[in-house]
Amino acid sequence: MDDKALEESIEEIADLIVGSKRIVVFTGAGISTESGIPDFRGPDGLWTKVDPN
Repeated sequence: MDDKALEESIEEIADLIVGSKRIVVFTGAGISTESGIPDFRGPDGLWTKVDPN
């Protein structure tokens, strides 16, 4: 994808976001861990705080 096509795609996505009441973004598991947010199954993940009963 060349720079012009990329810029047009970004502008199109930005217009969709601005015109929306709500948006949902699906990402992979690595996006949160890269930001310092623990994952679900990690040693400090949410699963360690869930009562299995």
